[in-house]
Formats: sequence, structure tokens, C-alpha cells
Amino acid sequence: MNDSFRQRNTAFFDQIGRLIEQSPLHDAQRNLRALAHSAAGRLDLVTRDEFEATQRMLLAARQQIDTLEAQVRELQARLDSAQGAAAAPEDAWR
Repeated sequence: MNDSFRQRNTAFFDQIGRLIEQSPLHDAQRNLRALAHSAAGRLDLVTRDEFEATQRMLLAARQQIDTLEAQVRELQARLDSAQGAAAAPEDAWR
């Protein structure tokens, strides 16, 4: 593209931007934005940072639960094994 075409395009879009700022469309856009912001303020919304922090905490909790569940399974297996070994001699005498 040549510079003349770019300059005309830039001037055209600048002029459109100025017209929109002066038009009722700009006021409507500003009013809609304020209305949406007000409505969002009444909802129980969280920020992206709060959401991501909670997500990280839940992931850490899930990993800890998985670790604890594995430990419980291991301890249960040991207990079952110990009880099985202790019960075997009694069964032999019957």
C-alpha cells in the first residue's frame, strides 16, 4: 500500500471516530456501559484474580486429598495384612 492510501484511510477513520463521539450513539454506548457496570455490581461476581487464587487453593487441596487417600489405602492394606497374618494361626488350630 502506498502512503497516500494509508493517510486517506487514517483520515477517514479519524473522521468517523469524531462523528461517533458527537453522535447519540456515543451517549447510548456510554449509558449502556454504565448500566452494565451497575448491574454487574449488584451480582455476586469475583475478579479474575480472586477466581484464579481460589482455583489454585482448590487444586492444592485436591492434591493433598489424593495424597491422604493413598496413605489411608496403604495403611488399610497393612492393617488387613497384619490381621490376616494374626488370624491364620488361629484357623490352623481349628
